[in-house]
Amino acid sequence: MPVYRGPDGKIIEEKTDKRNEATKPTDVANKPLPPAPAGDEQPAGAGRLDAPTQRMGEASIGAEERTRLVGGRRRREDEERQQERAAEDGGMDDPVVGWLVIVEGPGKGRAMQLGYGSNSLGRGATDRIKLDFGDDQISRSGHAIVTYDPRGRKFYVQHGGGINLTYLGDQPVLAPAELPALGHISIGHTVLRFVPLCGVEFDWQDAEGSEAR
Repeated sequence: MPVYRGPDGKIIEEKTDKRNEATKPTDVANKPLPPAPAGDEQPAGAGRLDAPTQRMGEASIGAEERTRLVGGRRRREDEERQQERAAEDGGMDDPVVGWLVIVEGPGKGRAMQLGYGSNSLGRGATDRIKLDFGDDQISRSGHAIVTYDPRGRKFYVQHGGGINLTYLGDQPVLAPAELPALGHISIGHTVLRFVPLCGVEFDWQDAEGSEAR
């Protein structure tokens, strides 16, 4: 019979079964683990002790988010270049002739500058007046057009290619109509108030040496 000493120092005899001899239990948990192999002895994979760590940064950003960030950065760079060119030209490269201010709908409180000639309104990047504030009833491109005529010194509004109509006040714009000062243009769920700068009493062409169109 196996004999071993217990925790209190007493000798303990343990009966064994000849058919299935029992052995003294071992404390596996207290056994030290063998050292982990290093280098090439380890199997390939991210769990290797010498595996390079991945730096968190752009690699962890999804493709859609990365596209948005890059697009926003390019837009800011384009705007900065335009401002630099305008400053070099004395600010007269594309002078403001009036504003459209959103008074109702998504983007309420925002103001967009109008320039000489045609100003297309829409949600697309190609529109001169970008109304991309969440109103999906506005066409992606050319929903409406506001035009400033520097010869006649008047503003006009006309409907573009949008399925939804354009309204001047409460009337649908079915043909080009003169846009009065402080008039309201409605497209989709958005209402824009027109605030003119140029007109009969003032135009950038009146400034001596001005190169405005």
